[in-house]
Order: sequence, then C-alpha cells, then structure tokens
Amino acid sequence: MRDIKSSFLTSENNSKLNIQNSKFPDMRTANFYKYVPKRFATADKGAESVRNFIYAFKDGRRDATDYAINLVSERLTKWYGVSCADYVLCCIPAATNAKYIRRFKRFAAEVSKRTGIQNGTEHVNIFGKREAKHNNPEHIVSESLGYAVSTDPDFFNGKNVILFDDLITTGTTAEKFAEELEAVGANVLGAIFLARTILINK
Repeated sequence: MRDIKSSFLTSENNSKLNIQNSKFPDMRTANFYKYVPKRFATADKGAESVRNFIYAFKDGRRDATDYAINLVSERLTKWYGVSCADYVLCCIPAATNAKYIRRFKRFAAEVSKRTGIQNGTEHVNIFGKREAKHNNPEHIVSESLGYAVSTDPDFFNGKNVILFDDLITTGTTAEKFAEELEAVGANVLGAIFLARTILINK
C-alpha cells in the first residue's frame, strides 16, 4: 500500500490548522484541510485527495485512521505538552453506535495512548439511527425518531473537553453535542476537525 501522505494528501503544508471561532460561546474550532463535496466539480487534485482521505477515515480504513492519529496527536502535544492529561478528547457522535465504534474507537484510544489525553469517546453511547439529509444546500443533519446519545455524567462532570470529528460543515452537530456535554457538567473548550466543508458557488 502506498504511503498515506502520497496516496491521499499531496502537500504537507495543507496540514496547518485553520482556527475559527464557533457560534457556540467560548468554543474555537480548528481544521487541517478544506473539503469540497463531491457534488461540486473541481479539477484540483488536492481537493480530491482530501475527499478520498475523509471517505477512507469514515469507512474506518486503517491507513487513514493512522494518518489522522498522527495529525491530531502531534497537534495536541504541541498545544498542551505534558498537560494533555488534564484534558478530555471526545469524538462527536456518528449516525449509529456501530459507525461510531468503527470510525473512532481505535483512533481515540491511540491518541490517548500517545498524548496522555483522557479518552471521552469510550464514555459515549448511541442508540437508534440518525438519518442525514445530504441533498439540500445547507447539508443539514436531520435527527430521526429513536436516535439518542448518552454521555456519562460521572466521567464528564468538571472535565475540560476537546471535541473531534472528521468533518465540519455548519457546525450544528458539534454545537448540539457541546450543549449535551455542558448539561452534564463538562467544559467544552473547542473542537478539532480533519477538514472543513467549502461550498463552491456556481
């Protein structure tokens, strides 16, 4: 198998974090790459590489997961150093618990092992299935009947939490999960994403 850097991402410079303010009070968001949805035609090979990387990560491909582990571990270590142990990394819920485990279980465990950051992902459970509406301009996620996210208040109460997900579009899902964590006593400081969706005007 080709090296992840050459098969997915054409430029090492693309992995510099882009930090933006979120609509959620006091929460900053940071992303490594820009993601162009497939419905927007582009001749940019870099955009295609990022798209392939995101798809592979969502599918739980080991090489994509390993690359994401490296990106996030290096960034957290640079930010917090030995103080990583004072923070919690928690992955934002996926559409089902099975997808959440496939996508994030090894990722979160390995980032925790490498940096010392606490693993909040293992304290989240998902019930039911969330349906996503991807065919509208806003890329809005629609909550389905029977879908619920359970967070462990005994673990999260009083913890400083950093969220993680592969992709941010509107930020609605991240902000809703941040509110749920705050409701059980967590302090959500910000969120890291592999990529931020860029909508191209026709």
